[in-house]
Amino acid sequence: MAALCLWALSTRVDLPSFGELGALLGGIQTWQWLVACGATAISFWALGRYDSVAHRHLQTGLDGPQARKAGMAAIAFSQFVGFGLFTGAYARWRLVPGLTAMLAAQLTGLVALTFIAALTLLSGLTHLLFPPFPGFALIGVGLIAVALAIAAISFLVPELSWGRITLRWPSLRAMAALSFWALIDVVAAGSALWILLPAGIDLSLGSLLAVYCVALGAAILSSAPGGTGPLELAVLSLLPGHDSASLLAALLAFRLVYYALPAALACAMMVLPSRLRDLRAPISDISLLGARRACATSLPDHRPCAETGIIRQNGGHVQAFGFNQLAMLDSPQLSLALFDPLSGEIAETIEPLQHYAQQRNTTACFYKCSARSALAARQAGWVVLRIASEAVITPPSFSEAGSRHRQLRRKLRHAEKAGLTVRPAPDSLPLAQMAALDQAWQDRHGGARGSTMGRFEANYLGSQRVFLAWQEERIIGFVSLHVAANEWCLDLIRICPDAPDGTGHSLVRAAIAAASEAPIPRLSLAAVPDHHFASRLDPGLRRFKACFAPSWQPRYMACPSWAAMVLAGLELLRLVHRPGPVIPAARPAASTDAGSDTNTDTPYIAADWAISAGPESARAS
Repeated sequence: MAALCLWALSTRVDLPSFGELGALLGGIQTWQWLVACGATAISFWALGRYDSVAHRHLQTGLDGPQARKAGMAAIAFSQFVGFGLFTGAYARWRLVPGLTAMLAAQLTGLVALTFIAALTLLSGLTHLLFPPFPGFALIGVGLIAVALAIAAISFLVPELSWGRITLRWPSLRAMAALSFWALIDVVAAGSALWILLPAGIDLSLGSLLAVYCVALGAAILSSAPGGTGPLELAVLSLLPGHDSASLLAALLAFRLVYYALPAALACAMMVLPSRLRDLRAPISDISLLGARRACATSLPDHRPCAETGIIRQNGGHVQAFGFNQLAMLDSPQLSLALFDPLSGEIAETIEPLQHYAQQRNTTACFYKCSARSALAARQAGWVVLRIASEAVITPPSFSEAGSRHRQLRRKLRHAEKAGLTVRPAPDSLPLAQMAALDQAWQDRHGGARGSTMGRFEANYLGSQRVFLAWQEERIIGFVSLHVAANEWCLDLIRICPDAPDGTGHSLVRAAIAAASEAPIPRLSLAAVPDHHFASRLDPGLRRFKACFAPSWQPRYMACPSWAAMVLAGLELLRLVHRPGPVIPAARPAASTDAGSDTNTDTPYIAADWAISAGPESARAS
């Protein structure tokens, strides 16, 4: 490749003699060399940061300053020697103790592929702003469209599978970081070349950057040592009106500063890799807190919010920061803390949660937290948005008497006249009938939503309280509730299409009565959307829960910034409307803890259950 490009170059221009090149190099001022070295240092500093983002994506646990130095050395070595995928992987394996050859290859491949993608976006921007030729502006628009399409696809389809191989796209936050560091790198490297141009060449920095992006892409794809041949051919072809001898002299000086000098330093580091023994991130206050991850089976029975039991099915886990515990969901874009802390103070979890998210290249978010937690987040500088209202009932004092429950009494009478009876489910659930009912419900309502709304699964229901609605010998509906020591929370509602009016109300009323006998001081009917567009989405949801005259308590969403809030909202919508397959929960443990379950890996959002076109038929919001 290099030989062919050099041959093509010799046919286009008259190559200068060594004497002419020497004279042109001698004309470069000392300050130009020094400034070019400074720009080179900035470029490699950005490349070290680039490597750091890649380490986080692959979860290597190596994200300290020394690991970034190893990344800088690997890039300097590979771009000088050529065959970057092989030499870069070797350099990283050589310089990072504990990094396997396979992981080093994955890291190098990730850096190479994402840099090409970022360079595509940067080329589009430079071609649009500083087109070398008139038609290049349209090419720039096309390249930007391709880059944005790649980002959109990565958001909608975060994983690609071929047989047993699964590739995970970087998160949008990681892509933004990679693009930013690539921008710093390319601008700094292009500036180094621009500074080294001889005085006779009148070329703006913007125009040179547009040309340099193309030349750099050709050099990377060629895998030639130092990009020799493709780089020169691209530069001279895109700048035909300038003195070729002066351009070649500038490129030679650029190679000395940007390729040879960093490569010499990298080779010295590879000869003496013992200088990079401890590559792990330094101990911080957060790591001293003792961050621990536990599966969903460790959910405590005495927890403030029973609804955290949803993590038994959706791939969530319990994350502890010292004595503070959070119910967490990890998605490709978010590190989502559900509801209020399981234990401890939310103010003590804000900084550790941000650090946790940073290590995953994701955005931190508290979802459906209380007003008290939202206030603590706001005081920490986060932005807060009211998103829902939770319907709460006090079972021991609940009664359907009074004008506020007039609609409820009417619904209960309808169900009673239809011969409906509601009973707690036996220990051995009638799963076959319940599964058929669930399938009929999904056929009518277009499937079940995901993540923070539970879906039918045998072991998951085994950890909940279930109530069945019977009409003669036929099950026509059921509800399930998350249970904790001091709270129950409504989860699944499944009612067959031909169920009599009031079936859903009768099921919930039976659950309230059972909670009163327990006695359980608090029963949540879960939340309804509470924002500007909530009334248009599904008014039936609030009407159904309003029949029980609950106390409405506001629920909030908190993120570090408004940009993070928008990203979190989009990700939550995706997780609800594009849920993955149901993750089987672990069988409930034989203990007094009402919720002892586990699972694996997927995420979520959302409200809860609404009333469909039929007044008694519930559906996901």
